[in-house]
Amino acid sequence: MTAARCRSSRTLLLYAQDNQGLGHVTRTLTIERSPEEEEAAKQHFRAIRGQVLRDVALGLAPDLVLVDHEPLGSKGEFREGLWSLKAARPHTRFIFGLRDIMDDAARIRTSWQEMGVYRAFEELYDGIAVYGSARLYDVAAAYAIPSSVHPKLEYCGYIVRDPPAHASAPNTLRARYGLRASGPLVVATVGSGSDGYPVLATARAAVDRLQARHPELAAILVTGPFMGASERAQLEARATATCRVVAEAETCELMAAADAVVSMGGYNSVCEALAVGVPLVIVPRATHKIEQQIRAETLASHGLAQCVHPRDAGPETLAAALEWALGRDRKAHARLVRDVIPAFDGATRLTAYLGRWLGD
Repeated sequence: MTAARCRSSRTLLLYAQDNQGLGHVTRTLTIERSPEEEEAAKQHFRAIRGQVLRDVALGLAPDLVLVDHEPLGSKGEFREGLWSLKAARPHTRFIFGLRDIMDDAARIRTSWQEMGVYRAFEELYDGIAVYGSARLYDVAAAYAIPSSVHPKLEYCGYIVRDPPAHASAPNTLRARYGLRASGPLVVATVGSGSDGYPVLATARAAVDRLQARHPELAAILVTGPFMGASERAQLEARATATCRVVAEAETCELMAAADAVVSMGGYNSVCEALAVGVPLVIVPRATHKIEQQIRAETLASHGLAQCVHPRDAGPETLAAALEWALGRDRKAHARLVRDVIPAFDGATRLTAYLGRWLGD
């Protein structure tokens, strides 16, 4: 949760669900406990977080509240705080920030029904800012948002961070990594890297196959800061003069210089690749949540990417998908992206949307 005061001394409260710290506390306090006691501890700390959120919201008395991703907070922890603030400050504006693809639509609808989210859309929230495009994903239809709430929907577009102020020219970037100035460049990135080793290991094997057919091809694999040390070491041991392995890099800059990108299906990585118009191969995260798979399949259906499901992500399959990406005309692909997604100025449009609620 963060608070900001705008130029005219009005207060904005921003809530983002992130239980990372709670997990550490819970783990420490539940050592040697049974699963039942661990769940009780989680509920206990969630209740404490809910009380803190309520007290902070009432204490700040914000003019506008922007709640990100979870309409009532993680597992409903902000429910009481939001409704209490609504009762105490009728003039406060409440906006929900909705990333377009959240998970299996039926699962989201069931969860929202059980938690009282639809009532919150009707009676609590003044607006719903969608971080996406209706042409790509209709959230109203997917999540069964009542027709009475449709006027509250505002599609702000995709939110992509600004490129580095002093991005290197492609040849300068290649020289930085000791790569030849010509030939196709593949960039593979897996976000933080905590569960990205299988994707990069397969990408490395796919690069081997591609280099046998395209000797001039080069690659850069970005492990991310949270990949395990042993896994990173395995990738680094296979690094060569034409296939570099780095822990961290400015991915926007790398993507802009690449001829093809391999990534998982996270919102930020995918949007960054689309924004620079580079052909994209997505290997979505293999978990019970299928958000990344839906995003990959949606983009593939519009010709903007290739989707390689984790169960099919062998070296040959990934190499074939990369052949598709490398065979694309970069300018024509960028035009197709712009035809489907005209702009990536979601942050600017969101700011303007919030400003209208504040009267700016």
